[in-house]
Amino acid sequence: MNATDDIVWQQIRQRNMPAFESYYKEHFKKYLLVAYKFVRSVPVAQEIVNDVFLKIWEDAEKIMIESSLKAYIYKAVVNRSINALNKQQKEQQHQRALSLLPEAFYEEKQLETNELKLQLYKAIDNLPDQCKRVFQLSRFEGLKQQEIADKLGISIKTVKNHITLALKTLARHADRSLLLFLIIKSFL
Repeated sequence: MNATDDIVWQQIRQRNMPAFESYYKEHFKKYLLVAYKFVRSVPVAQEIVNDVFLKIWEDAEKIMIESSLKAYIYKAVVNRSINALNKQQKEQQHQRALSLLPEAFYEEKQLETNELKLQLYKAIDNLPDQCKRVFQLSRFEGLKQQEIADKLGISIKTVKNHITLALKTLARHADRSLLLFLIIKSFL
């Protein structure tokens, strides 16, 4: 490591924020161009470079630099850029694969979702009235337990008991796919 890099690196390891900021400002554009060559997106390249510098700041005490600080950051930016590019390519492949699926697949999934919703609503309708009202306010209207207690003029403990009873009852009467639906869809 050259003398200047070594001094800056020691300052960064000692948590010298002005030294870190100065180095960041001086070299940011250079590393931004490196990342941009891979990802071809300024916002993504900025995020990559910022992430690398943030990681250096956070883990300075653990990082062992053998060559130079510039080389270390360059390599980190290149690696993160390649990772971002690979991720982007995988997402594009996934989107292409989805676009090749027949429309019937989507229609079938929509029917399954509608059937699960119907099961859910039937199970909720079978709850005792007060329990059903508390559960609906909690899950469908998004009210907090204290808000439900205030709205219905009951204690927060009663609200908790109703929600617990509703969840246990639904779990007892529901099949596995309905429970998975409840978890995944969060009642939407």
